[in-house]
Amino acid sequence: MSKEHVYTVASIRDLHGAMAMITNMAGRGLQRGSVEIAIRRPGKSRIQEAKYHAMIADIHRQCFRGYSVDGVKAVLVNQFALELEEQGTPLANPGQKVWDWKSQEAVYVRPTTTKFRKAEAAAFMEFLYATGAELGVAWSEPALKAYSEFKEAA
Repeated sequence: MSKEHVYTVASIRDLHGAMAMITNMAGRGLQRGSVEIAIRRPGKSRIQEAKYHAMIADIHRQCFRGYSVDGVKAVLVNQFALELEEQGTPLANPGQKVWDWKSQEAVYVRPTTTKFRKAEAAAFMEFLYATGAELGVAWSEPALKAYSEFKEAA
C-alpha cells in the first residue's frame, strides 16, 4: 500500500462505513508490512483552491504576464508566508531553505498550498484580494464570484 487514502467523515452516520473500509484496507496492507492510520481535521477544500486559483490567474494576466502562472503563484505564496511570519502566526507547514552543495547556494522550497489548513486558505484568499487591490487588478467574473462566495461563507 504505497498510496495514501483519505476519507472524510462528516457525521456519526458516516463513521461505520468509513471504519469498515479502513479496516479492510489496513488488513490488506498488513499482508505486506506495517501500515499507519492517521486521524486529523480536514484541510482546505478543493472549492477554496479553485477560488484562489481564479484570483491568482487575474493577478497573473493583468500584472505579471512576463512570468509563468506558477512563478507568480510562488511569489504570492512566499509573500503570504512572510506576512504571516511577521505577524507571529507562521504557516503550519512553512517553506524552507536547503543548501545545494553543488552550486553552493541556498535553494528555497516554498510552502505548498496543498498543505494549507482551511483557515490558512481563507487567509490566503484575503491576502490575494488585498494584493490584487494594491496592484489595481480588475477582478474577472470568476474571481469576483469566488471571493463573494468566500465572504458569504465566512
